[in-house]
Amino acid sequence: MDSETTKNLEENIERCPNRKYRFGDIVKSYLVDTTAKVGTYAIPMGIMEASKGMDLDEILQSRATVALADSILARAYGTSLDYTRKKLNPENVQGIRGYFVDTTTMIAVYVPAYAGILKGIEYFNDKDLDIPSACLFLTGMLIVTARPFSKYILDPWRTLWKTKR
Repeated sequence: MDSETTKNLEENIERCPNRKYRFGDIVKSYLVDTTAKVGTYAIPMGIMEASKGMDLDEILQSRATVALADSILARAYGTSLDYTRKKLNPENVQGIRGYFVDTTTMIAVYVPAYAGILKGIEYFNDKDLDIPSACLFLTGMLIVTARPFSKYILDPWRTLWKTKR
């Protein structure tokens, strides 16, 4: 091996964390993304659900179910956001490109999941919920809030907890 190959190999070994550190980093990233999402959207979504005719028990059930779903979806959104930012906005351009990437990523992850959650609530409670209207409202809410959430809540939260790469 030549000296440059050896140097690159040594740099890669130094950058590769041990398994314990890596597992801790994964758990930390998971908790940071999840708490940011649940903490930010619980109240506005509860208000929206109340405006769509859901009673308090259904709202609490929905919020608990969404919090449980966010235990998976928030990190999936976080990793999807990192991926789409890297692929579609590699220069980290602000403005319309940043808005488009952040917003479409959140809509793609959350609207189908939310529809499934509401469908489950509708099925188990024998009640007709206006799922398309709620999903449309969610889409509108995400169009307005996804970029501010990503830029002003998620990114600083990740920086604070040192999980932002």
